[in-house]
Order: sequence, then structure tokens, then C-alpha cells
Amino acid sequence: MVGFANCGRCAYVDKEDKSTNYTTEPVLTPGTPSVLQIIAGEYPYYGNAPADMLPYRNIEPYYRYWLERLPFRGPGRDYPDPTNLTSLKVGLLSPPPYGPEAKRGEMSRKGVMLAFDEVNAARPPGKLPFELIEKADSPQWGSAANIAVEFSDKDVLGFIGTIDGDATHVALRVSLKIETFMVNCSDPDPTLTETQIPWLLRIFPDNRQQGYRLASLIVKERGLKRIVVLRTNNRPGRVGARPFVDAVRRLGSPILQEINFKEGERSFDTQVAVIKQAEPQAVLFWGNPAETGSAAARLRSAGVNAAFFGFDRLVDPQFAQFAGPAAEGATATFFFDPEKKDSAWTGFRQRFQKRYGIQPDIYAGYGYDGAQLLLDAINKAGPNRYRVHDQLTSLDEYRGVTGYMRFDGRWDNIAPVVTAHCKQGRWEFDPVASRQARLSNP
Repeated sequence: MVGFANCGRCAYVDKEDKSTNYTTEPVLTPGTPSVLQIIAGEYPYYGNAPADMLPYRNIEPYYRYWLERLPFRGPGRDYPDPTNLTSLKVGLLSPPPYGPEAKRGEMSRKGVMLAFDEVNAARPPGKLPFELIEKADSPQWGSAANIAVEFSDKDVLGFIGTIDGDATHVALRVSLKIETFMVNCSDPDPTLTETQIPWLLRIFPDNRQQGYRLASLIVKERGLKRIVVLRTNNRPGRVGARPFVDAVRRLGSPILQEINFKEGERSFDTQVAVIKQAEPQAVLFWGNPAETGSAAARLRSAGVNAAFFGFDRLVDPQFAQFAGPAAEGATATFFFDPEKKDSAWTGFRQRFQKRYGIQPDIYAGYGYDGAQLLLDAINKAGPNRYRVHDQLTSLDEYRGVTGYMRFDGRWDNIAPVVTAHCKQGRWEFDPVASRQARLSNP
């Protein structure tokens, strides 16, 4: 049998890889300078990666992607405005009302609806009102594509959505065909904007920004070298943790293990045994808060004394609830301090509280900002999808209720993220990291 040893207990024998059409990225000595330089006038390279975390930083590339914004050269800008409109329609693609993203999706929806209400209330007499066309995704593969087509059939001028990376990817590909702009305010998938589709702007800082910050914090600031990643076994876990895994390798401290768990898991017996044997100095959690909180508790009870780190989903009451005392001292990245006192955010919190009777979270804030961006573009461009595209793709900077945004060559928000520390069940936030010196001063 080809590929197997000829023995009683057949074992698979790896075949020789004769393909030479790839280059293995070397693990460089920490401090190796980068030959890649930011060229004046270009957008920050590859999502504003720090120089010592650039891929293949010791090699001058043949071509650099994502530095120049891909233009749309099709027709449409001179199409006459429709004459039979009774409203200006905008779509909202939300995650399913059940499942792991339901709560975050509902908060995002509330932020979007508040923006629509405020903009419509301020419309001068005689101006067409904005109308929100809402659709909820389903777990069925391709559902988001069908919804995007429905938006097109209803003549929306743009749409907002969604949180789930798979659904967003699918909807984005349809947006290219229907030539309708998509504003994303809640999907952190780093690969989303690498599709070279110029019909998307994302205001939600993606997992690259969090991965770079965590890598710098763990390796450079804390000096921790023995690192284990414990992540959920799905696409958000795989692509979400990847920037961190790559970054610490480029800093000279490749991870010891990348261990998976299933959504909904609570026991973690196998994972805890393997991690304990590795004797890590740092454990990075990447998953929803109930699972990662349970894992943190199990690790501490097993005698693992490593420092705990994670991304924004740790900054959730469920993490501390399930982790118990193990949450103490955990460090996570987050988008901004939700207790900040600037007038834009505090004013939004007051209006949101008055409307819904609850305090907004980051998803509500980014939903509000995403809707405001899209509605303002439509207001300036008129009822023409192509001119709406031009308004949104010309943005370099924006300041919303969530804070300062800076958009790179792929229309990703690369503004700095903050770090938070869990102390006695509450999260305390540090100022914005100074590593983002290449960003213009907001």
C-alpha cells in the first residue's frame, strides 16, 4: 500500500515533499533589524505591524500588498438618482438570535437603531428618511449570501454587519457582485480585508492589533518565554490567535503548544494535563468567556502558576464568574476603556441608557459609529451606491463615540488598543500603548 509501512501494524510514512515553491520564514535572532521600511505616503504596512513583528522582515519583497487602496473602476457614479423613492434604505445583517453571538449582536443592533433614530430626528423637512432593513443570519451555510441578495433586491444603499467571520466573508463576496458597500463594526477576523474586495470598511480593530499588543506585553515587557495558547477549535479561534502566534515567533519566543477545546467545554482534563506538563510561564486564552473562565479555574486548581492573558472576550462578567479566584491578575487586550470620561462616549452612554434602560457595551458603541458613518456617506453622496462607495473609501481618519479611528490601505481601523487587568473581579484599564507611534496624533 503506497504511503504505509509494510508491516503487521501499518503506520503512515510521510512522503518526501518535493515542492520547492515556498520559503520557510526563518526564526531570527531577537533584535534583528528589519530591511522593510515604511515608505513616505504609503499606508502603514500590513495592519500597522510593529517593525520587529513584520513577516519576512529580513527580506526585501518583490511586491508589497495592501499598501495602496484598490480602486473601483466600474460605471455607476453618473447614474441618475431614482425618482420614486420614499426612503433611503440601509440593511443590517445580524447574527442569529440564538447562539454564541446573540447577545453581542443584539447590543450592536441597539446601537445601530439609536443612530438611525437620531439621524432621522435631525433630518430637515422634505428630506427622505432613512429606513433600516433588518435581517438575522442563520447557521445554514450561505444564509448571509442570500440575505445580501435580498438587500440588493430591496435597493439598499449599503449594509451593516456582522459579527461571525464566516458569515461576513460570505456576505462580502456577494457585495462585490451586487456592488453595495458593507460597513463592518464587529467582526475581528484578520483575513476579512485581505480578500481584495474594495466594498468593505471595518471600524472594529481586528485581532492583529490585539495579537501584536499581547505579544509585545508578554515577551518584551514581561520577559515571559514559555508560552502556551489555549483556543477554541473553530475558525475564529484559529485565525484569531494566529497573529499572536506569528508575532511571538518573530520575537524569538515561539509558543510551546497550541491546544484546542470545543465550544461549550467545561472539563478540560486533557488540556490541563498537557499544559501542566509544559510548565508554561504564560497561558493565552482565545475563546468565549464561559469556556476560558472554566479553563482558567481548572488550570489554577491543577497547580499551574503561569500568568493568564487573553483578548477582549475575557473582559466579560462571565469570565470572572466561571474563573472565580483564578481571574485575579489576568491581563487582556480591549478596544478602549468603557469608563472613559470624554464627552462623546459619556453622551452616548446617557442617550443609550435613556432609550434602552441599560448601559451600552463596545458592540453597541461600534454599531452606533458604523451606522453614523454609513448614513453620513449616503447623506453626502445621495441615493447612489457608487458615490456612497467613494465617500467611505476616501476615509483616512474618523472620531466616533468609541474614539479615534485610523484606516489603513485595506480600510481597517488600526487605532491602538488598550490593556486591562482583572483585580478583585473588576477590570482596570491602562492608557493606550505608545508602540503605535506611526499613527498620526489624534
